[in-house]
Amino acid sequence: GLLEAILEFMQSASTSELGIPQSEYDQALEQLRNTAQQTRQTSPLALNIPAGVAAAGLLVLAIVSEAVSIVAIRVFATDETETMPRDLTTRNIVLATLNGFIGGIVVSALILVGFVFLIIPGIFLAVAFYFLRQEIALNDKNFVQAMADSWRVTKGHRITVFALALVLVLIAQLEAMVGSAFGELSPLASALVTPVVGGILGVFGAAVVTRAYVQLQEPDLEAEPETSDEQTDPYDAALGADDIPE
Repeated sequence: GLLEAILEFMQSASTSELGIPQSEYDQALEQLRNTAQQTRQTSPLALNIPAGVAAAGLLVLAIVSEAVSIVAIRVFATDETETMPRDLTTRNIVLATLNGFIGGIVVSALILVGFVFLIIPGIFLAVAFYFLRQEIALNDKNFVQAMADSWRVTKGHRITVFALALVLVLIAQLEAMVGSAFGELSPLASALVTPVVGGILGVFGAAVVTRAYVQLQEPDLEAEPETSDEQTDPYDAALGADDIPE
């Protein structure tokens, strides 16, 4: 819809209004036509609705997806294997969803700015705030507190967290590979299979990140020396008459 709106605007404007030469205008128009046509072919399930309605739908879908992520993190963090406690889905879910949604936007913006500055700051911020949603979902914190505590949790473990994130990013590329492979056969098949693969990989990634967070939160228990009867000093007591040799 956005491409078609841009194409319609370009076709209704003149080169003088756009301030570009005729050759550039024709080239840009042709590229837009080709891109729009390719998008139509590769998106067989796209709905013919206005761009504004589509944007509103995407916003609702993003919020619902955030709520599902919050519940999923709570499920992966619990030790319950037979049943799912009800409070995992109901406890503070509205505030947790809003904090996760807003926090995700803030962190994404910071990472984007970091990538603009020589890439390394963006990678560092992505690692430092890697457990943002886990802090929100499991500890009922607002996104500012969650950012601060994620920074604290990853401190001293950032190389390990970076390695974990890198592995999950590489695994996530399977979605694009599957979509490309099925796209060679049929755009419809690609549109049906790719979201399923992406969903499975997304669930797997959320589970791995959550269990990593739980492990980092567990205190290091110092091994206490075990004592046994054999190790007990038999003379660790007052001497009696029988203990004194004649």
